[in-house]
Amino acid sequence: MIQQTTAPFWARNRVQEAPSLCVTSVERFPKPPLRSILTYGAFDGFHAGHARWLGQLSLLGSDLVVGCATDAFCDQMGRSSTASFDARRAVLESCRFVSRVIALESWDQRLTDIVNYNISILAVRNGMGPELDALSDIVQVMHLPSDLPPTWVEPLARSA
Repeated sequence: MIQQTTAPFWARNRVQEAPSLCVTSVERFPKPPLRSILTYGAFDGFHAGHARWLGQLSLLGSDLVVGCATDAFCDQMGRSSTASFDARRAVLESCRFVSRVIALESWDQRLTDIVNYNISILAVRNGMGPELDALSDIVQVMHLPSDLPPTWVEPLARSA
């Protein structure tokens, strides 16, 4: 609750009353639940769409772990990256929404990543294939809408 109080100050050789705001109680913003979120991607040519996606994911929990595809994995998937893995990793690490960046070297590491990093939610874009729902025994799989271009949909569906 905000109450208005007045405090005197000098202006043009006379005392005037100036309103000031005093906070008597602080309403706290709800904290995100204590759970870890995991998502994967190449994040080549990081742009505002990537930042929006990561920002939305960070609201789901307390930690956001991002798996960034290595250069070798990008080549293996038939998609060469314009920026090196180290550059893409540095950009992700500087993003305020990201808690940790890990290397994505193969789709087979999903299970070990979930266990090693104590992941509660695996967040993927809509259309990433129902094969990921097989992981729902150990993690909540969330298919979320995204405005990012669908560059990883087909390789993920084939590899799972």
